[in-house]
Amino acid sequence: MNKKDLFKAKYLLSNLGKGLLWLLVIIGIFLVVKKYYGNVYQDFMDAISNQPLLVFLVFTCSEVLFGIIPPELFMIWAMKAKEGSQISYILIVVALAVLSYIAGIIGYYFGLRFSKSNLYISLRDKFAAQFEKNVKRFGGYMIAVAALTPIPYSAVCMLTGAARFNFGNFLLLGIFRLARFLVYGFIMWQVNKI
Repeated sequence: MNKKDLFKAKYLLSNLGKGLLWLLVIIGIFLVVKKYYGNVYQDFMDAISNQPLLVFLVFTCSEVLFGIIPPELFMIWAMKAKEGSQISYILIVVALAVLSYIAGIIGYYFGLRFSKSNLYISLRDKFAAQFEKNVKRFGGYMIAVAALTPIPYSAVCMLTGAARFNFGNFLLLGIFRLARFLVYGFIMWQVNKI
């Protein structure tokens, strides 16, 4: 294995570790809130469970704007929205995954079309400058890493578009985003049974 491949593997494993740590934190908070603040949790979930369009809109905006709200919180909502129906939960998680994938495409096109604009430069400098070097260095590999880990997926997609990465390859590598949602969705479903 050459140095570049070794660095890429370490980078992926490091970010997967951060992702798993973040998932454990969310699971821990979820379980504590559910156990010790059950009434507050139940009231909040009841208030939003009947407003799926609003929740999907908030999720989509969050995903387009660099994943401000962790997707796992929406998976928690999905469990409550259909009161334990596993099929409905799976369909909602798949819908969330597809929306996240589409948000990445929007980010790609934003970077492609507006990479010379002041707005793009401002957003890049504020939210994504730390990833730009690795996007240029690793290209498609960085798309897969962002799709699987807590690295802001939409920001990487925006940088990838600005770098004029091949769109077909971008779409193919973005499928890793769907895999992340399905795996995390499964984990969240199992945790809810605790």
